[in-house]
Amino acid sequence: MVSFPIRYFLFLACVGILGLTVGCSPLSDAAKDLVGKPVPEGRLMLMNGEHLALRGRPGVNMAILFWATWCPHSRGAIADYESLAQKYGGRRGLEFYAVSLDPNENFEVLRERIQNQSLTSMVHVFSGNDTQDEAFLSLRGARLPYAVFVDDHAIVRYVGIGLGGLESFIADRYGH
Repeated sequence: MVSFPIRYFLFLACVGILGLTVGCSPLSDAAKDLVGKPVPEGRLMLMNGEHLALRGRPGVNMAILFWATWCPHSRGAIADYESLAQKYGGRRGLEFYAVSLDPNENFEVLRERIQNQSLTSMVHVFSGNDTQDEAFLSLRGARLPYAVFVDDHAIVRYVGIGLGGLESFIADRYGH
C-alpha cells in the first residue's frame, strides 16, 4: 500500500504531465515568435478535398482554430468559436476556419459533431493527420485548442491557446 504523501506526490506528477500535453499550457516561444511575421508555407485541406494556402487570398483575414473531437478542452471551444463566427463572420473579408486534428478513423465522428452542434458559420478543415497536420505544425502548434489570426497581407497577428484571447483580438479589430 502506498502512503498518503507518496500518493499525493504521484497525483501532482500526473496532473503536471497532463498539463504539459493538452489544454491551458503556456504558449511556446516558437509560436509567439510568429506574431508580426509572414505566415509560414502550408495549406489547409477543406472537407470537400480542396486545398487552401495558409497565405489565403488577398483581402481575406483568416481566424483559425485547431481543435479535435477527442480533446476535452476543444469541446467548449468549438461551440464558442461557432458563436464568434456568427457574430463577426463576413466583416471586411473575415473568414473562420475550424481545423480538426482528428485522425482519419474519426472522420465520421467529426461529421456528426459538426451536424449535431450546428457548426455552420465556419469553413471546416480535415487532413486526417491528427496532430501531425501540416498547417498545425507550420504554425508551431503544440496544444489544443490553438487559435491563430492571419491578416489579409498574410501576416500572423495573433496566436494563443483557447479562445479568450482570439475573441478579444477580433473584438478590438472589428468592434464589439
